[in-house]
Parts: sequence; structure tokens; C-alpha cells
Amino acid sequence: MTTTPQANALHTDLLAMLGERGVLQDERSLTTFSKDAFYYSPVLRAELADKRADIIAAPQSVEELRELVRYACAHDLPLTMRGSGTGNYGQCVPLAGGIVVSTHRLGRILELNAQTGVARTEPGARLGQIERQARPLGWELRCYPSTWATAAVGGFVGGGFGGVGSVRNGVLWDGFLRSIIVMEVTPQAALHRLEGAALLGFIHAYGTSGIMVELEVNLSAAVPWEEAALSFPDLESALRFGHALALDAAQDKRLISLHEWPIPGYFGPLEAAGGVASGRALALLELREGRTDAVLERARAWGGELTYRTDSAAYHAGKFCLSDFTWNHTTLWAMRRDEGWTYLQSNLSSEVERALAQMAELRAYHGQVQVADGSQGCGVAFHLEIGRQGVGSEGERLFISALDLIYLQDAAQIQAAVDERERIGVSVANPHTYFLDADPRWSGQPVLDARAAYNPRGLLNPGKLSRGAEAGSA
Repeated sequence: MTTTPQANALHTDLLAMLGERGVLQDERSLTTFSKDAFYYSPVLRAELADKRADIIAAPQSVEELRELVRYACAHDLPLTMRGSGTGNYGQCVPLAGGIVVSTHRLGRILELNAQTGVARTEPGARLGQIERQARPLGWELRCYPSTWATAAVGGFVGGGFGGVGSVRNGVLWDGFLRSIIVMEVTPQAALHRLEGAALLGFIHAYGTSGIMVELEVNLSAAVPWEEAALSFPDLESALRFGHALALDAAQDKRLISLHEWPIPGYFGPLEAAGGVASGRALALLELREGRTDAVLERARAWGGELTYRTDSAAYHAGKFCLSDFTWNHTTLWAMRRDEGWTYLQSNLSSEVERALAQMAELRAYHGQVQVADGSQGCGVAFHLEIGRQGVGSEGERLFISALDLIYLQDAAQIQAAVDERERIGVSVANPHTYFLDADPRWSGQPVLDARAAYNPRGLLNPGKLSRGAEAGSA
């Protein structure tokens, strides 16, 4: 851990700034607020298990945060910003101790503009709150992660990528943000309003470039969505259908999530509701109201059968929604059933034939394994999310993202699986490292430039960039 003032003095000083509700230093709080969902990775479990803050601070105003920043600068204390801790790569784990700054008391929705469709929020505002308050006004989130009910908007911007809605509206870089107000980590703790290209320094930057104290989020016109689960004979059939649906501009959709067997068998609540057909692949869809029947009719050409549906009145209103089984939540359901699974994030070819060939090569590479119940199965199971990047630009493109389950727990074997993917032309956003610059999705130089401007002392979340990036080379 970093050298800090004596624990009692630090506690006393922060109490004077933030009050009793704003300071946590008990063992349970230190453990909870110093971790995110890095336990998805057996590699990160080993590397990050003992990392934690010296103290947790929870300011409830910009002025309290400014005082905290000035204190950290005066004492050379690391600051690690934390939303709801729903990230999976150790983004908000403090590698050098210091102060974890929780934004849970900076969670207000400051304005929802029904005319412009812009939500102005504090960084700790929950995405689920924004979605639920925006829909009656005729708006909805452009995209959100599977942890939408609890994830904080600042954490999603700082550590996320895309999610539900990406097949329609793109990812975080595609107009999700209108502007942010950033506090610099200097003795002045000055505020700066940023928009346009300057936003690239803060999207998926792991909170290393500056402190977002206010965000303006662009919303999308609300659509009455209904959910549908369709089973298919195999993943190839499901992918051919899902890809055709993604390209069909006449069918409005918010989600196309495809799951190879045995993954659907891990979705307990959906299975109990009759939504899972044993031995068959599963497509989880969100479609504009009234379109499920037409989509199902088309799916029959690939052997598709309807197993579950809800109408728009039930959207986000039941005990579960289909997005609960998608994106990174898929891995969680699998690990709950069998701890031998972990996952990668593999960017397959957007051409169906090439993507199928890549998956065939990877099935051969991983081979057969014995799973926890003693049965034999393939050592990789594919979960695919179909989305778009560069929406509205000349570079707009469809992507097929495989959050592929792999039955491996050894660090060297996991790295070998990453290397094999890259050998066959599949890029990997490796969820088994906490280095930001190891992720091909990071913005590179804009993050480094923002860090130099607004975090010149490097006090924010230190250690999340490799030495080369720390030195300023993207």
C-alpha cells in the first residue's frame, strides 16, 4: 500500500470534511468498496484479492469532492473513483491503496429534458433510474449493460463499452454523451466542461484521466419493446437468423443475443418459465411492439421456434427480463452453475461464413473437457452479441462480439487461448488483465492527453496503464 498519514488522522480529517455518512473504514466496507466483479477471472482473483483502499470516501456534493481532491493533492494520496462496482476487469480496484471515492451519494438525476431527450446527472445516478424516469417522457437509454438496474452512469462511461441497444444505436463512442463536467486533480480542483472530441479522453478510460462530476447523456426516442426467446437447432442456424435480422432495417430491435447449448440451460428463471428448449441454441430478442410474429415467421426458415414472449406492457416489469441473461451476465449464470467456466471477449468477423469458420477452429482448439457434473463437453461455448459501431458515420459497421465461455482456470492456458484467437484473426478484449491499454477498444492518445491535462500528478487510479502508456506512448 502507499504511504499515507496515520489511519486515525486520515479518518479524522475526512470526517471533518464529509461527515459520518461520508467516511467508511470498517473491514466490511473496505473490502466491498475496494472490489468489483473481477472474480469472473481466475487470473484477476489471484492478482487483486489483497488490494484495497486505506479508507472509503463518499462525498455528497461537488464542494465536498473538491475539498477531498485538494486534500489528496496535499498528501499525495491516490484516488480511485467507484460507481456501483459492476465492472469485470478490476477497473475500480485500488492497486496502490489510498482513497476509494464512492459516488453513491452523488447519484441525482439533475434534469430530464422532455424536449431535447438529454438527461443531466451526477456520476452515481443509476442507469435503471434514468431508463424508468425517461420512458414516461418519451425517451430511453441509447444503450446499457446487463447490470442496467444497478450500474452507475459514471462507471458505465468510464469502464463500459455497449450493451442492450447497441444493435440499434451503437456503443458509448456513438453519441451516448453530449457533454461532461470534469474536475481536475490539482490543488485548484478546477472544473471544465467538455464536449465533442474531448469526450474521447473519458470514455472507457477507467477513471484515469479526470473526475466526471456531471454528465449530459443523449437519450433515444422510446419504443414499446416486447421480448421474445427463439430456439434453434444449433448456433449456426441462430447466427444466420440473427445476422439477417440485424441487417433488416424494416425490423426495429434493441437486442439480438445468441447462445449455444449448454449455455441456455444455465438460465434458471427462463428455463422455469418454459423459455429454454433442451439441447437447442437460443436467441434472446427485444423487438418493436407487434413485430414478434413477423420475425418468428422468418426465423422458421432456420428452424426457429418461439419458446417465450412478453408484450410491451410487461417490459422491465416482471421478475426478470431477457437482458438479464445477456452481455456479461451470461458468464455469471454459467459460473453459478459450474465454476470451471470463465470467458473471453472475442471480436469475430462480421461476415457470417468467416465467423462460423473461426468458431469451428476454436472448438477444435479447445477440444473436449470433463465438466463439473462429470459429463463430457466442448471446452468452449459461444455466446454472441450482435451490435453496431460508428452509427451515423461513414465507418458504421455491424459487429459480432463473442463473450465466449472457456473451460479453463490456469493463467497460462487462458493466455494461450487468447494467442490462438489472435493467430486466426480474432482480436480479444482480454478480461483477465486490468491494464487499460491492453484493451483494443480504448481510445489511446486522447486518454493520455486528458490524463496529462486533468490528472497531471497521476493520482487517479494509478497502475491501470502499462509502463509504455504511462510514459505517454499509446
